[in-house]
Amino acid sequence: MSSNTSQPGFQLYYWPIPFRGCFVSYLFAYRDVPLLQEASYEENISLMSRHPGEQDVPFMGPPVIRDLESGRTLSQMPAIVFYVSRELDFMPEDPFDVAMCMKILMDCNDVLVEICRNNGSTMWDRKEWVQFRSQRLPRWMQIFEESLKRGHIGKEPVSFADIGVFALFGNMTRCLPELEADLLRHAPGIHRLCQRIGSQPSLARYVADEEQHYGKLYCGGQIEKSIRKMIETDAV
Repeated sequence: MSSNTSQPGFQLYYWPIPFRGCFVSYLFAYRDVPLLQEASYEENISLMSRHPGEQDVPFMGPPVIRDLESGRTLSQMPAIVFYVSRELDFMPEDPFDVAMCMKILMDCNDVLVEICRNNGSTMWDRKEWVQFRSQRLPRWMQIFEESLKRGHIGKEPVSFADIGVFALFGNMTRCLPELEADLLRHAPGIHRLCQRIGSQPSLARYVADEEQHYGKLYCGGQIEKSIRKMIETDAV
């Protein structure tokens, strides 16, 4: 798909951080297709605080996307990615490949749930963090590495799963660079894949702009402070 300078066809509602929203916005950035992202923090709070019967789509929290042409609204990151991927030409042709890409995207979502402790429901303590970083996170990295070795990701054409892997590990190691060594140790092929996907010019520009606006902000709030405290303690 070539660069598109027309008006945005979709509006994404998400917090002013990359985290889960970047799984959607990076798809548009990779194709250099405009995406409207002007919802403020206060607007997001207002939308998610409404009674489900008053919401355009019943949802608990963002991301939410609105198709500006049809007026349809959708929540849940994997569902949004699936919906826009056909429009953006990230959808494999084979039904099994589609299902496998969705499986990998759901794996990405599971990692996010784990690292942010179910959206910050509890904070990290030392014992649980050590178990996560020494066992759970390496196993997840090895799972993605094996998916790469088996050809489910990393091949041409680029799929929504490839962008999802970059959104997960590329963003994680950019914001939490201490974890890059973990990825290199347990999933060197995934590290290379993230470098390749992230070097695509329009996506690289988008990520650079994000960093200019948000710095190394990862998931935000008290849970990010908890993660960073654990990583700092690891280095002592």
